[in-house]
Amino acid sequence: MAEEIKRFTGAELKVGMTASRTKTITKEDIEYFGKVSTDTNPMHFDEDYAATTQFGRCIAHGVISLSLCGAVLGMQLPGLGTIHMGQEVTFMKPVYPGDVITAHCEVIDIQYKEKKDFYIVKVKQEVTNQKGEVVTAGVATCMPPK
Repeated sequence: MAEEIKRFTGAELKVGMTASRTKTITKEDIEYFGKVSTDTNPMHFDEDYAATTQFGRCIAHGVISLSLCGAVLGMQLPGLGTIHMGQEVTFMKPVYPGDVITAHCEVIDIQYKEKKDFYIVKVKQEVTNQKGEVVTAGVATCMPPK
């Protein structure tokens, strides 16, 4: 499946531009993330342990949902060549294996730094599950490509 990769420079971006990306979260995704991050908290891997928690079963690492927003930044809006500079985020609801999550991103602020000839862009990020519930919300600061 070939996906379209986009690339918007700071000068091409407009407040209100949007992009989104959807993914089904699998146990394999959680396992891979645990290996890469070294976060092996039993909340993510041990069903017996997770059953004793407020969530009742294993949940995905919160950052997995946020990383889908990172894919939007790097592949769609602003796209190829974007540098992710900072992040404010709140994890609002758990994501379970099998959930279908969608990252919705919207350009909310564009600042041109004339002395250094680059743009700083703020992108509102909201990740929802298949029920339309917001699971992750935040604002990313990024530098689009020149």
